Amino acid sequence: MRNKKHGLTHSQIIGIVWLSIALLLAAAVLFFCRQGGLSPTATTAADSAKTTILVQKEDSVYRLRRGERASKYPSDSYYDKRDSDVRLLSVDSTIKSQSAPAYRRQPLTVELNSADTLTLQLLHGIGPAFASRIVRYRERLGGYRSAEQLLEVYGFTPELLVHIAPHLTVDTTAIHRIPINTVELKQLIKHPYIEYYQARDIVTLRSRGMRFLSADDLRAIPSMSDSTLVRILPYVDFTVVE
Repeated sequence: MRNKKHGLTHSQIIGIVWLSIALLLAAAVLFFCRQGGLSPTATTAADSAKTTILVQKEDSVYRLRRGERASKYPSDSYYDKRDSDVRLLSVDSTIKSQSAPAYRRQPLTVELNSADTLTLQLLHGIGPAFASRIVRYRERLGGYRSAEQLLEVYGFTPELLVHIAPHLTVDTTAIHRIPINTVELKQLIKHPYIEYYQARDIVTLRSRGMRFLSADDLRAIPSMSDSTLVRILPYVDFTVVE
C-alpha cells in the first residue's frame, strides 16, 4: 500500500529510516575516531611509541627496544618494567657515592713524602698539575719536613693549604739528606734552599781541608745567612767519610 503523500510504500519508508540511522552511527564513529579514540593511525603510533624508548644520561642517548634494559647502566634500580616497557627511574644512590670524590666518602689521609700524583689528586683542590708540581718539588728538596712547605710550590695558596692540611701527614724520616762533606757542586746547587755562591763556598772550604761537623761549621761560611741555615739544616747530613 502506497503512502498517498509521498508515493512510497510502508516498506520503503522503513528502509529509509534504517538507512538514516546507519548513516548517523557511521558519522558518530568517524567523529570519535578523528578525536583519537579509535583511529587506526593513532593506535599504530601508540604501539610504535611503546616499541622504542629513548633513555638519556648526561649527553648520551640510548635507544631501547621493548622489554630490553640499558646495559650501559650498572644497576637494576635504574629501571621499572611495567607492561613490557622500560622506564628510566632515578640515579642509584650507591652510584652517586661511587662517583663522588674519595675525600667525601671516607676520611682521607695522605702522607706527603710517599704519595704519588694519583694519590695526591684524591685531595680536594689538587688536580694533575698541582700533583706533578708537588712531587717535582719534593724531589728537589729531598722530601717535605712540614705541610707548610707546599706554599713554596708554584701557584699554591694559603687557602688551599688550610683546606687540605687536615688530610696530610709528613714522615720526616723519609727525607733524603745532603752528605755535605762529599756532595758535588752540581748536585748541591740543585737544592732550592742553597744559592750557587753558598754551594761554591762550601765546596771551596772543603777542598781546603775543612770538614762540616755541625751547624756552627756552616754558620762560619761568610755567605751563609741565618735564615738559610735554619732552612737547610733538616736536609744536611754531617757524616764524615774518611
